[in-house]
Amino acid sequence: MLLSSIFLWLFIAASLLLCYAFAKEYQFDVADGVGEVFGRAILFAIAAGLPLSLALRNLSPRIVLRKIEQLNSAPKELVDTFDTLVRRMGISSAEIRFSKGKMPNSFAVHLNKPIVVMSQRLLTLLSAEEIEAVMAHELAHIRNSDTSLKALVTAYKSVLPFDPFVQIVEAAFHREREILADETAAKVTRKPIALATALIKIYEAFPKKYVVSETGLSILGIGSTVGSRHPPIRERINRLIRLAELLE
Repeated sequence: MLLSSIFLWLFIAASLLLCYAFAKEYQFDVADGVGEVFGRAILFAIAAGLPLSLALRNLSPRIVLRKIEQLNSAPKELVDTFDTLVRRMGISSAEIRFSKGKMPNSFAVHLNKPIVVMSQRLLTLLSAEEIEAVMAHELAHIRNSDTSLKALVTAYKSVLPFDPFVQIVEAAFHREREILADETAAKVTRKPIALATALIKIYEAFPKKYVVSETGLSILGIGSTVGSRHPPIRERINRLIRLAELLE
């Protein structure tokens, strides 16, 4: 993203400078020249930015997984629970892995097939029902095609990297998908309170200085502004409580 952003704006700036220099030299209409070059620069940036965004989409999961400490196979009893959820949610195939990380964290990525990663810290922190609810939340992201939708947002963001409107739309997209994943998981497991208590335990155990920096890779994040990528945890808990009342 950073490289594509730098390329886009440097290209536009250089094009405008060259346009201005040639217009002065040959006494062209500066306004017409700038408009033509600026338009071509935008078209070229779009043509270059979209393939780059797709390439970043394929590379970013591998980069993320390389940063995870010691990915291991999950215990058999959890694999059985996970496979049951996969079948129940109509997902063709998915894999669960556990990391040695001390942070209570979970997220989903897509390589050749979807992978759900959970930290082993969650095994000591959460009950069996809460772990199942967290698994269902991550599988909901997979079933709801959030990875593909995020790729489209990333493509637009690479074309207009500093546009505050795009930043706000991207953050709103993430918040909406988190809420949808919560609701999907709650309906599939019929245990919305288990997901609510899991979120509370993760929030209390997660070092607050890391919560904001981890929001792109975590089930949990601090949300309070239009630029936040996660809804406020209080809002998520209240929604799950209301959903529990409806499912009774």
